[in-house]
Amino acid sequence: MTSAWWPRIKTWLWHREVRVFLIHFAGWMAWDMLQAYLLLNYVTLDPAKAELGLLIKFKDNLGGYFLHSLWSNGLFLLTVHSDYWLFRRLFSRENIWRVVVFVVIQIVYLLVLSGYMGFMYGYFGIDIKSPALMSGVLFMWGYALIFVFVRAFRSNRRERRNAEIQRVETEKQYRQDLEHTRQEAEIAALKAQVNPHFLFNTLNNLYGTALSGDTDRTAAGIEQLSGVMRHIVEETRRDRTPIAKEIRFLEDTIDLHRMRLPRQDSIQIRAVMTFDEAPTPDGRPAEIAPLMLVSFIENAFKYGISLSAPCSVDIRLIVERGELLFTCRNTIMPHNHLNASTGTGIENIRQRLRLLYPDRHTLIVNDENGVFSVTLNMTL
Repeated sequence: MTSAWWPRIKTWLWHREVRVFLIHFAGWMAWDMLQAYLLLNYVTLDPAKAELGLLIKFKDNLGGYFLHSLWSNGLFLLTVHSDYWLFRRLFSRENIWRVVVFVVIQIVYLLVLSGYMGFMYGYFGIDIKSPALMSGVLFMWGYALIFVFVRAFRSNRRERRNAEIQRVETEKQYRQDLEHTRQEAEIAALKAQVNPHFLFNTLNNLYGTALSGDTDRTAAGIEQLSGVMRHIVEETRRDRTPIAKEIRFLEDTIDLHRMRLPRQDSIQIRAVMTFDEAPTPDGRPAEIAPLMLVSFIENAFKYGISLSAPCSVDIRLIVERGELLFTCRNTIMPHNHLNASTGTGIENIRQRLRLLYPDRHTLIVNDENGVFSVTLNMTL
């Protein structure tokens, strides 16, 4: 039975308010007993002083005085701490009447203290004059008010300090998550772009065009591949890249995909990208997090192209005064298992958008009627 209750008792004793009360009570008792000891042993007490009547009554019975102080001080300090609890409860709410209610409570508390003091001195048969009674009541009432306001001030300062610490920790965690997500996006983009299959097909096509004597197409392909590789290596080190550079990168990526595909009517690839070159409404140049859109395009070509069945990829990108609208639609090829293969990649993009563009983007993904589509609205 003892072992079952002891953890609960320890938890209760460890509560902050209980600890503060016990420390307060111990300090009050220590001061009261020290004062009684000094007055009884080193000061000649005047029985005519009513405020010393209780101490004189227990002059030869310090044990009785200790027990009396134990319960009377404990009762008084309970009212003091209750007064603080009421203050915290009232002022934790946005209520226009809270000040009025608190003042009314203090008036009632003053009357309760007056009754308490009158009962105590009447119970012990001590003749006390009215001014002495009122001075004692006002001292106790003033002490309670000072205790409430000092504790409230210290508590608010502690809460502000904890809130600031929490804010710093949250910001630190946010930056760590952002950096981690950015690194994952860079790695994913590098895997998507710089993989042996992609390079083999691109270089093989360039080799074929070189053998055919089409030097202009070969040169353009090499330039595009170089631009794609340079953009991936350089821009992923930055938090933002100019939207014009990102558009060139996307156009080069699409052209490289076109180059590796055969020219046949069953494969329809359309890409339109426009940028008004105007700054954002707050005057900043239009920039975007690098490699934010390329994964959608990679998925469209990876899972939406078939050499044996009609297929299409339709890409639209419009940037006007810092507002970006991106759409990417592709046919769904059953043998590509689109849903099972790209879910993780899209979820990574969602997470990156949440971190980099909170409350500044809308992403809609649809998979219906044999078409997979992505629509992204974003404020740069």
